[in-house]
Amino acid sequence: MKSVRLSFIATVAVLASGCMSVQLYDGPKRDKDEVARITGDPVVTAGSPVTVILRQVDGHDIGVTQTSVEVLEGKHNLLVDCRIAETKGGSRHALEVEVFGGRKYRLRAETGPALRECTGVTLESVD
Repeated sequence: MKSVRLSFIATVAVLASGCMSVQLYDGPKRDKDEVARITGDPVVTAGSPVTVILRQVDGHDIGVTQTSVEVLEGKHNLLVDCRIAETKGGSRHALEVEVFGGRKYRLRAETGPALRECTGVTLESVD
């Protein structure tokens, strides 16, 4: 029983620390003023009523431990899952967004009454 508990704790720690970012452009790492960072929620978010998970950017799958991507400025296609904790339901959303270098962006859920459904997802600048 103890090994199962430790395994569970290790798994949760890995997923909860999923603040990893992935570079989605060719070449060496660029200066932060040249790239845009898009961030979603970790796959495991204890106590959060709504979770918005970034699944793909421009056709590239995003791993479960990656919550952020760095992209060059311009237009990008995002595939996002929106999960509602209370109903255990979810929806998938395709977004076409335009981002600018040197800025940080966060995915935000638009919800229906009483947080019972996700009606849409937007990308907001957090700078």
